[in-house]
Amino acid sequence: MSTSVIGSRPRQTARRMGAALGASLIGFCALPAAQADIHLAVGSRFEPLRYTSAAFPNSGGTFRTPSLVSEPSVPFQSTSLNPYLGLFFAQRYGAMLSLDIGYAKLNTETQAMSDAMPTKDSNSFFQFGLSLGFKAYITPPRASKIAPYIYADFFKYLASISTDNTAVTGEQATAQANLLSPIGASFAVGAEYFLSPGFSIGSEILGLRVSHVSSEYRDSAMAGGAQTRHSADYTQFSFYTGITLNFRFQVSASVKATEESSDSEDKARKRNGDYAPQPPPPPTPPPTPEAVD
Repeated sequence: MSTSVIGSRPRQTARRMGAALGASLIGFCALPAAQADIHLAVGSRFEPLRYTSAAFPNSGGTFRTPSLVSEPSVPFQSTSLNPYLGLFFAQRYGAMLSLDIGYAKLNTETQAMSDAMPTKDSNSFFQFGLSLGFKAYITPPRASKIAPYIYADFFKYLASISTDNTAVTGEQATAQANLLSPIGASFAVGAEYFLSPGFSIGSEILGLRVSHVSSEYRDSAMAGGAQTRHSADYTQFSFYTGITLNFRFQVSASVKATEESSDSEDKARKRNGDYAPQPPPPPTPPPTPEAVD
């Protein structure tokens, strides 16, 4: 009997150590209980200016849509609605991904009374934009409360121009597209009002944005002449403001450890026989004659 008890003590000690280690890890993770929360966020960012717009620099037609009456392209569109997808940790820190895709095509046709066949003109424009950002709330988001935040991102656009104008080379069309493919970054300070834990209305009150494009191409060599190199670069720095609509969905809950849960675990171990009670203290020896004297 005694051999069985002595042999079970190492196992009991190992179990105690494992339970203590597990409780310590749970307690460590539960100290900032909200830090284990993961929220998926989606929303829209409305800004008064866009990075780029559809462009048809090679169109020879004189009849165009109203926005293209005076110029083949315009510097900015009047509005922009940008969707985003975010992943927030501890409800306060999140990574955000924004996408922007656009396509436009312009076909014109001109025929004089003396022309047997009309003169057709076809041009198309495509762009793809990607933005990677970071958002941090200064105070924890709460329902019916305002939470100020800071936001920063890095963006890049890729554009493509296609034309049937034989006077425009592929290198020249690529150079035109490069001038509509900015790279840059944004930084903003804003605030959001949470109508509920899953929905908020916000504003990027003061934003700063810098972008840059550069391009270069060479003319086709003329008979007996040399090529001409054309290059251009454009840098823009501007303030901006925006409005956001934000939705949140919890995808992972936090793990919390409390004294009540620890007590319940101890009771469960006692019922299962995995809990070894502390041995009673040794009895007090009787007093000796020397101590009585």
